[in-house]
Amino acid sequence: MTRNTQFIAGAAAIAAILAAVAWQGFQSTVFYYTPAELLADPSRFQGRVVRVGALVQPGTTQFDAQNVRLNFQVTEDSRHFIPVQFDGVKPDLYREGQGVVVEGRLGGDGLFRATQVLVKHSEEYSVGDSTRADKERVYRSLIQAKQ
Repeated sequence: MTRNTQFIAGAAAIAAILAAVAWQGFQSTVFYYTPAELLADPSRFQGRVVRVGALVQPGTTQFDAQNVRLNFQVTEDSRHFIPVQFDGVKPDLYREGQGVVVEGRLGGDGLFRATQVLVKHSEEYSVGDSTRADKERVYRSLIQAKQ
């Protein structure tokens, strides 16, 4: 093999590896559908594990502590609603009007059976006034104890 042929073969192998890595990256990209997208063609999503991103519709939350089951509806535009059932503990940050991403399967009855509920939250962290006052009091007491 000539030097030119070796270079071309090596470049082709590297290009194939890079293409395979890029293809794998695109295949594993995680995103979610909106309620309108699911309801536009529900048969396309039935039985498949999908994610739905929307807001929890106020007034629809029902938590059955006995059976540890959370029922609520999600919407993005107050026109398209999907009822969700989640067997598990209600997430700490969960509240009505909050953004959520639910992962699960859409049943033939139109009920979305979630296996996971992810609560969207702000990336901003703020300490409440009472917590801030407590921290300042502790800090001052430490400074005074040192003196």
